[in-house]
Amino acid sequence: MSDYFTTDELAEFLRVKPRKVYDLVAKEEVPFSKVMGKLLFSKEEVANWIAGKNNSVDNKKYLPDVFLGSHDPLLEYAIKQSGSGIALSFDGSNKGLERFKLNQGIASGLHIYDFISKKWNITSVEEYLNDKDFVLMEWAKRERGLIFKPTNGPKKRIKDFKGQKLVSRQPGSGADNYLKNLLESENLNLSDFLKTEIVYSEIDAVSLVLSDQADVTLGLASEAEKYKLKFIPVVEERFDLVIDRFSWFENPFQKLFQFSKTIEFIDIASRLKGYNIKDLGMIHFNSK
Repeated sequence: MSDYFTTDELAEFLRVKPRKVYDLVAKEEVPFSKVMGKLLFSKEEVANWIAGKNNSVDNKKYLPDVFLGSHDPLLEYAIKQSGSGIALSFDGSNKGLERFKLNQGIASGLHIYDFISKKWNITSVEEYLNDKDFVLMEWAKRERGLIFKPTNGPKKRIKDFKGQKLVSRQPGSGADNYLKNLLESENLNLSDFLKTEIVYSEIDAVSLVLSDQADVTLGLASEAEKYKLKFIPVVEERFDLVIDRFSWFENPFQKLFQFSKTIEFIDIASRLKGYNIKDLGMIHFNSK
């Protein structure tokens, strides 16, 4: 007989639902261990906990196996194909950092350019995560630019789309951040364009152009080529992952990371226009 409860066994023992056990773990109110991504509960420690002994639970805070932050098509592909079991909850670079700080995931994607320091992502993680234990790892460099239909006529810059429908990205996203600074450099603002519904992924942004619900988006070269749309390059951005240091060594992230070294992954990345994964895995910031 095992000396440990599984989550379901502990729930049955306490006569609560498994969701309640996860809540107790998240609040560090029950003693637990996390081995290879699986929660285990020592029967002896649980007995002491019920008896009121050793009430101070000194554990690494449980983090759900979820990737937060900005959407990247190559990252989404790798997570799904690697068998990592990691769930996806993309809602923008800044929102992802906020949720990462609240321990709502093991990692978060971001591509935030600081126009003062001229750095990608480092300024943001220093500002948001000064009390977290994490590393900032490069995932890919990506070419971002203006995407529109060939029938839209000859265009050279964002100013040429003034008065047309421009895809709206969620406030706080890396794309929205760069778009606003691009417009400012051209003495424009968002009110000079017609708005669309807000979209949360690179794929959805291009879909609005394809369906004539938008005239232009500031999107990825890979998505423009996929759908045979016109593309005007604007910037090569660096897409990074901020990763909880403890979770780095756990099975879910390691499965993803090892998959990124396979021939299958490298072949897919090489066929995505505008992607450069030469420095995938490079650490750009270490919190310790």
